[in-house]
Amino acid sequence: MRPFFLRTLPGLLLLALYTPISAPAASGTADSLLNLLPQSSDAAARHQIYVRLADMHADSLALAATYWEKALGEAHRAGDTYGCKDALDILVRKFAGRDTLRTQRFIRQADSLLPGREHALFRASLRAYCIWKQMSSNNSIETVARELTKLKQRSGDGLTPEEQIEWEFLTGLSTDFCSMAAEAYDNIHAAIPYVEQALQKLGKYPQEQRLHFEKLCHDELSDLYMLTHDKRAAAEIEKCIALHRKWLAMDKRFDRPDRDTTTYLMHAYAKMVFLRDLISKEKATEYYEKCMRLARAKGDLGEIYSTSARYYQHMGDKQRAVTYIDSAIANYKLTGQKVDLAPIYATQSYLYEEMGDYKNALGAVRNANLHRFDNRIEKAQSNLAEMQALFNVNQLELEKTQLDNRNKFVMLVTGGIVLLLLVGWSTYQHIMVRRLKQTRRQLLAANEEVSRQSRRAMESEKMKTAFINSICHEIRTPLNAISGFSELLLEEGHDEQARSGFRKEIWANTTALTRQLENMLELSKLVSTEEPLPCVETDVCALCRERLLLQKGLSDNPSVAYIMDDKGGGCTVPTNPFYLTRVIDNLLQNAAKFTAAGSITLACRNDERQRTLHISVSDTGIGIPPEKQEWVFDRFTKVDPFKPGSGIGLYLCRLIVTRLGGEIRICPEYSEGCCILITLPY
Repeated sequence: MRPFFLRTLPGLLLLALYTPISAPAASGTADSLLNLLPQSSDAAARHQIYVRLADMHADSLALAATYWEKALGEAHRAGDTYGCKDALDILVRKFAGRDTLRTQRFIRQADSLLPGREHALFRASLRAYCIWKQMSSNNSIETVARELTKLKQRSGDGLTPEEQIEWEFLTGLSTDFCSMAAEAYDNIHAAIPYVEQALQKLGKYPQEQRLHFEKLCHDELSDLYMLTHDKRAAAEIEKCIALHRKWLAMDKRFDRPDRDTTTYLMHAYAKMVFLRDLISKEKATEYYEKCMRLARAKGDLGEIYSTSARYYQHMGDKQRAVTYIDSAIANYKLTGQKVDLAPIYATQSYLYEEMGDYKNALGAVRNANLHRFDNRIEKAQSNLAEMQALFNVNQLELEKTQLDNRNKFVMLVTGGIVLLLLVGWSTYQHIMVRRLKQTRRQLLAANEEVSRQSRRAMESEKMKTAFINSICHEIRTPLNAISGFSELLLEEGHDEQARSGFRKEIWANTTALTRQLENMLELSKLVSTEEPLPCVETDVCALCRERLLLQKGLSDNPSVAYIMDDKGGGCTVPTNPFYLTRVIDNLLQNAAKFTAAGSITLACRNDERQRTLHISVSDTGIGIPPEKQEWVFDRFTKVDPFKPGSGIGLYLCRLIVTRLGGEIRICPEYSEGCCILITLPY
């Protein structure tokens, strides 16, 4: 086999050839259109300009979205229904897998801008596509389950025909994704009848009203046919292509020379190639050539490599198939595109094995197993968290049901007793009424207490889940580093300087891991007891100077200056030096973590008149927003989720300072970064 870089060289040359060369011309046209905007007072004319600008900037999500939102407003003012639908459809498709809140805002706009039964199917198609995209991106069925629950709750009042179609489609979608998630691939065919029933009901509507939802159903049905190896898949894809062309043909308002109408067709042709033995080789070649013409025109290397690999595999040219697979993998890594590489490496291993290249086949199998293992670990962690949440919810529901039954039984017994007392002993009526009222108050109080406990349990579970996720990541990172550098240390061929570097990295990560575990142990110890902390006479200023020097020695950032502000005096007061050291270290480490350049100042003041000791740590870092200056002292909270840490440092500091009888807070008047002040009485 040729070296890897020789096999991927054609793809890299294609990348250079497909670099856009018409940017100046497009920029000039865009400038001309922008200059026309102030001169255009007609909403239809402004809509046309914004649409053309959005078409020209289709590769920029931010610019295109801005222009499409403006085009939507102008289309609504001009009474252009097609323009409103086109803008909303594109905006939802752009953001459905990226920004859920923004997508929901566009769907609400569709409800307000396009009311009435004639647009109900279009609005339902936006909701269904949003759910479909979220499930594909997040690999979770919670979204469709919530939507089906809403429809089920309304079924008692009678669903509209459009909601019934949405119900059928979402049920099929849920069946499909549940089967895929559970790897029960034999159950996928059970989703087909639901989508087919949705299409059957759509046939009663005019073409213009049903087109969006019909296209979505045909897309899902073609995927289901492909997964179940149904020969109807090819015809279904051709229906999708025909519907796409019908939608484009409906727009006869004005010319759109920069509109991209080929991406959907390119992917549809690629799906035809992926049908393999469901179509003839001649048919596969025809659609492959169509796909390649569009992909080369767009410069879409990912589509070229992946489709070519599958095509040549189908044609029996294993060598070219392997070459294109290598190019596809290189392109994914170069562009940073998130793709499941396990099945790609698995396919490559089969091809190598059929070619008799067992060495490369073994390498591909190992790569596939490695990616499959990583995917399963990630999926298992996600499933574990989801199952734990579902278990807790079910447990709470069971407890609530039991409590309701107990309350009903108590009420029944109480009512029976009251009835017997009213019939038998009328003289005790007043007494029994009072007892009944008292019992009712107790039951209401019990219900309120159960509600409070339920909320506390849910909040505790959320915090526990967040802590587990965070601490798993924080512990796994140094463990991976320790394991990796330990393996390198055991390997032969490294010089002594490199080995010394390995040992330093192992020591640094071991120290970080130890610090995490010590913080958790200290937190557990402090939370589990309420005994006062023992205090001894301690020179706190000397302790502060010592901890500042230690942090300065540990810091590897020469851009940060460490300053001690104590006027050279002593501050001997009764306190707990061990726990006070933990507090000062945590504050200094936080300041170093969030200060890229500037200074970190540790100040110590003894107010003998008020008999209070003031310790402050101030920095010139990123600071903390005013609305989060109290929130950061909660458990498992982090200002920057991308910074390392478990989120218990400041919570531990407040716990210790409180146990020492003092208080800790963030100074809101400090504006150069962040300043945390500790006040300890003595």
